[in-house]
Amino acid sequence: EIEKMCNLGEMIEKEAIQKTRKTERINSIRNIVEGFQCSLEKAMDILKLTDDERKEIRKYFQA
Repeated sequence: EIEKMCNLGEMIEKEAIQKTRKTERINSIRNIVEGFQCSLEKAMDILKLTDDERKEIRKYFQA
């Protein structure tokens, strides 16, 4: 039981960290697009996002 609770706590922490990173990425991209008046693709190039990160970011900006 204790091990399960520790694993659950670690999982919750990892999810929170991932959500924070995603939010920071989105804010960074928005700032680049607005500040440099460039495309979403160019902003993602500047940040050297992976293909998976790009897919997630595109979903957010399409919404």
